[in-house]
Amino acid sequence: MKTKDFLEKAIEFAQSLGMVENGANKKKKNVVIRKNISYDVGNIPYFGFIRPEEQLSGPYSDFSLVFFPTTIDSNLYVMSLGVGSEGFRNDYQLASQPGTRRMFLKILPQESCYSSFCKPDFTDIETAIAFGDTIVDSGVNLEKYKSVLSIGCLIDIEKKEDMDYVRAWIAQYAELRGWASTKPQRKNVEQFISNCRQPEKNQVQQEIEVVNLLGSRKFVILQGAPGTGKTYLAEKIGKEKYNEVFLIQFHAETSYSDLVEGIMPKLGITNNVVYERKEGILVEAIKCAINNPNKKVLLIVDEINRANLSNVLGPVFYLFEPKRQCVAGQGIRIESLGDAPLNKIPENLHVVATMNTADRSIAVVDFALRRRFAWYTIEPRFFGEGEGKELFDKIARLFEKHASDSELNLQPGGSYFIADNREELNAKIEYELMPLMKEYFDEGLLSSARTDFSDLFYQEIHKPLYK
Repeated sequence: MKTKDFLEKAIEFAQSLGMVENGANKKKKNVVIRKNISYDVGNIPYFGFIRPEEQLSGPYSDFSLVFFPTTIDSNLYVMSLGVGSEGFRNDYQLASQPGTRRMFLKILPQESCYSSFCKPDFTDIETAIAFGDTIVDSGVNLEKYKSVLSIGCLIDIEKKEDMDYVRAWIAQYAELRGWASTKPQRKNVEQFISNCRQPEKNQVQQEIEVVNLLGSRKFVILQGAPGTGKTYLAEKIGKEKYNEVFLIQFHAETSYSDLVEGIMPKLGITNNVVYERKEGILVEAIKCAINNPNKKVLLIVDEINRANLSNVLGPVFYLFEPKRQCVAGQGIRIESLGDAPLNKIPENLHVVATMNTADRSIAVVDFALRRRFAWYTIEPRFFGEGEGKELFDKIARLFEKHASDSELNLQPGGSYFIADNREELNAKIEYELMPLMKEYFDEGLLSSARTDFSDLFYQEIHKPLYK
């Protein structure tokens, strides 16, 4: 397909999504199309969609969706969202919103053949992109633009799946610019984006991945916001995949004696105080695994970062090493396990812990512990279908739009939205969701989302977030 033909197809498709190039039929012009497809010496050919106030030629500003042919009438193009050489005039706030980056990142091809690239900060128009070998070897000359291209990939317009990505990117740009003015157009925009959007993991996929991770790494921490089902998933895996399960929930007063062993006072027969050795739940699990080598044993540690981990783990921290090379005579001595030093957790004992990423008052897990555990993030999702599905989706979109990477950990999980009827959902909004979000805002979090959330809650239950 020649560049001119590809350009015509792209324009025709963009028009079906509400793009208006010339302001015909009393419709307001909403785009300028650059058609710089000359292959003259010294010219870098491209075509693209830019803001409607820009000129047909010369330097321009703000975001554009551009296509660079690699060679004359090649079927290979670099497709990219980039910033004009004059920088930002109207789109800086748009570039600073995390959601702008996420919306294109979710439709960015993952396979290595696409040589995909993405800047961590879309406001950065100084740092040059390091293009992959596939783009470099394609022959396209992007030296002039490599600092202003924000995200993109190499596509082959002769391949159906690559043309699906082209449509998805044009549709995403249409959404960014608000081209769609009718319900069918908006439906088309969402449909073409969703065709290429990376699917979210369901519970079955999560369970399979965590089970596989436990099999390879032995020690796994499930991290996520409250209400995402971390504890439920851990218990479900224990019930379905293991023969014996031990459970402990950490809190501020959890000690070494609760986890490993300690000396506990007890009244004797004559009411005198005597001291007995008490086994912690980890020792119980280790004994079970040693005495039953053919059984799979799981220890679940709920809310692992609520305790002072240095005090709770003590010397057994040494044991949490999935690939430890054992040396005879070395290890730690646990009185409850006899005289022989223990130098590793039994192979048939696995540990899965949960961690609430939204609780900012609890201890930060140090890097040494992070290295010993595999970390699996449970992202918020709605459980099944029901009354709260639409509200969950609205709140998820606001988090996607406004939240930084760390603030994404604050998004309420699906359990906040489980309701049998509208009355129950309204009560959850007023007494659970609104206080939660207000607390976030009062702590200076998600500050750019305050107005959107306030409007949403008022639309839902006609009560203000702030009085």
